[in-house]
Amino acid sequence: MSGRLRRLRSGEKLVKDGEAHGHIYRLLSGWIARSRTLHDGRQQIIMVFLPGDLLGLKTMLFDRQPDGIVCVATATIQALDYGQALELAKTDPDVSLRFMWQLAEDERRLHNWVVALGRGSAVERIATLMLDFRGRLMQAGLGEGDSFQVPLTQEQLGEHLGLTMVHVNRTLKRLREEGILTLHRSRAEIHDIDALSAYAAPMQDIFERESKSFGGGLSNGIALIQ
Repeated sequence: MSGRLRRLRSGEKLVKDGEAHGHIYRLLSGWIARSRTLHDGRQQIIMVFLPGDLLGLKTMLFDRQPDGIVCVATATIQALDYGQALELAKTDPDVSLRFMWQLAEDERRLHNWVVALGRGSAVERIATLMLDFRGRLMQAGLGEGDSFQVPLTQEQLGEHLGLTMVHVNRTLKRLREEGILTLHRSRAEIHDIDALSAYAAPMQDIFERESKSFGGGLSNGIALIQ
């Protein structure tokens, strides 16, 4: 996918909800979130995009975007007009398959997150999220194993996790005191991957439970051997 490059500042809106939009994007660096703001100001972060992800694919299908897309940390994106994207999808099977894969992957992850929000405890949600970030960064060749940047504030984590800042802080303190995870100054340090995976496994699907990048391969039977 080729297209013009654009640099975004933290907090900058790429797409406004309810507006027509004519581009799709590939995230080259930085973190970006899809979110929805309610009339009373409450916000739900629906999805977090990491480097390598395609975003704005709904532009090819809808005339308006139902949710906003905002830059979480300074990012570089590659923009492509949706008409060009459609033409590429028609003429290049590899491009078409890449678009299909991204839509399917986004849906798979959203299914997991619906389960976590509906049935997961606070510690299960945080464990699942941290392993999601770990796995995706590793698959993109950007992860440092059990140490990685998480440029989300505790408020933003709460908006994604469906928890208050107090609950997020309390749960992170619990994980720190158990010697499992430390999140300090926007950096996550996983100290006990097996314990974190045990918390996350009930919320993960079969693909993540079988993937070592997402903490799979536990010997206790909660996650399957890759």
